[in-house]
Amino acid sequence: EIKWGELPNGIRFYSQYDWSGTHLAGIGVKVGSIYASPGCVGLPHLVEHLLARESLKYANEEAELIFEKFLGGPDDDINIRIDRVSTHYGFGDLFRGKDMLLCLDVMASFLRDRIITAESIQVEKAAVHNEYYLRGVDWMPGLLDDLIHETSYECNPARLRIDCRVEDLKNMGRSRISRFIKKHYVSENTFLIVLGPKFEKVKDLAKEHLGDWKHQIRPQLDYDHSDDLPILSAVKSCEVTRNMGQYHLAVGFPTQGYNGKDIEAMEVLARILAFRLRRHLRDGNRIFDRGVYRANAQVSKSFVHGLFYADFATVSGEFAREAEGIILEELQRLRTDFVSDRELDAMIYRSDNVYLNAF
Repeated sequence: EIKWGELPNGIRFYSQYDWSGTHLAGIGVKVGSIYASPGCVGLPHLVEHLLARESLKYANEEAELIFEKFLGGPDDDINIRIDRVSTHYGFGDLFRGKDMLLCLDVMASFLRDRIITAESIQVEKAAVHNEYYLRGVDWMPGLLDDLIHETSYECNPARLRIDCRVEDLKNMGRSRISRFIKKHYVSENTFLIVLGPKFEKVKDLAKEHLGDWKHQIRPQLDYDHSDDLPILSAVKSCEVTRNMGQYHLAVGFPTQGYNGKDIEAMEVLARILAFRLRRHLRDGNRIFDRGVYRANAQVSKSFVHGLFYADFATVSGEFAREAEGIILEELQRLRTDFVSDRELDAMIYRSDNVYLNAF
């Protein structure tokens, strides 16, 4: 059972009791890439980097050693990340409750003290610049995701890159960074999740770490929602030429966001589509220079957008064109034909588990 409460300053806290010994926590802020203002694409991402370095209580090296000891470093069990609508400062399940309390104290101190220095800006701007290529434009799944969002929308902020735009990153100075933090890192925009302890213990942790924040109202997104669900009168597409070993393709369409009444059904449909594409494009192929390794389908969603899309990679340009047709055929089948009970049962069961794991 998931329980939640709210502090007098507007900060929410969520708990899920587990007597068997779960020790997992994180602090979230309802600000992601869609909140970047013009000329500042990537500023929320840079802020995530800057606020996860040091505090008055924990110097940078001490914080990093704690992360290495208990969380395995930045590429293991640290769960500091950003998406289109939120930023999260947390970690995965730990062996001991006291380890969780220490790591939560580190995260809370980062967000309480919000230390930004000229040196940290230089360090993290360079890191984000390299991440832009490593996890962005040079990583095909990430690039496909960016391109299909940019192509689908005209003015919806969901089309903005999550990582950065290099020309904007260069111009992000200390005053602009500080104004962004002051505007968005406020009490009504912040929440705490602690899994394992009982509700009253989580409530005490919320008071201890976040209770002294003054009450501040959540800022509104500067967007009129006119492009939430664009009606496409023709196919929109873009093509990028790269010297590489495979052809990558994504095909999709706009749909409702995560407040829509059918969003759970869309998630199940994406799983059904991915299952069928894998059987067609991988298991149905017998030719060495064709076929795929993986075929994916997913729903990207927020309160301003929804995007249903499938993607794959193949060594054959000819097969890529054929596979595009197969995707469209399978989408048409989902419009007109019933899904088998066994297929539906498998996808619904898996979707339930994915939801719980995500929480």
